[in-house]
Amino acid sequence: MEPTDVAPAVRFRGVGFTYPGGDRPILDGLDLEIAPGETVAIVGENGAGKTTLVKLLAGLYSPGTGSVTVDGIDPRERRPPITVLFQDFVRYPSSVRDNVTAAVPPPHDDAAVREALDQAGASGLPDDLDASLWREGAGGTDLSGGQWQRVALARALYAVGNGRRLLVLDEPTANLDVRAEAQFHDRVVARTTNTTTVLISHRLATVRAADRIVLLRDGRVAEDGTHDELLERGGDYARFFTTQAAAFKEDRA
Repeated sequence: MEPTDVAPAVRFRGVGFTYPGGDRPILDGLDLEIAPGETVAIVGENGAGKTTLVKLLAGLYSPGTGSVTVDGIDPRERRPPITVLFQDFVRYPSSVRDNVTAAVPPPHDDAAVREALDQAGASGLPDDLDASLWREGAGGTDLSGGQWQRVALARALYAVGNGRRLLVLDEPTANLDVRAEAQFHDRVVARTTNTTTVLISHRLATVRAADRIVLLRDGRVAEDGTHDELLERGGDYARFFTTQAAAFKEDRA
């Protein structure tokens, strides 16, 4: 995986995928194109294939039918310049610095490490980048779930700053509170330039400012457009968003 200064293009063409032993395809003739530098949110009900799409993009799985390419190249043949933040991210029993730089080979720049932590909104961490985040170790510091998620996000952002121009965020606000979630786009997505970004979330308030929102249903793209376009269309996205917005108002009442 070679670092690059250019955001890549992504293409899924007629992609089908069924897990071994599965009785139905998770993806079934999926067609999707993402332009260089575009931010595309992928939404849909549980089991719609959102995370499967990400693993195909990263070259972790092979499509049963069709093709996946990044700048015209199969990610299984040459790994793309990608960094992925999964919901079940790794918590390394090591220093703050090591947790942020784990996806990038040395040498490392401490100023860039601190910038990534700041962009991720990581607060309450030790000032010393050598401080251990291993609670089992002598003098180690443990973090809350939200703090760990911001450290993991800083790791992804540091990788972007070092040439991983395909950024995938899979449920990036799962451990953040409502206020932090509202700040997520301004802090992260809007400040990540010259990067092709795929954002997956079931909390639609996080994805509304994406360039495009793609809703998956029955293994295919069922809806594709901006937040306003999809609300006006009155389909599943509009129904999901309205339901979540009503629930949020009830919670705040």
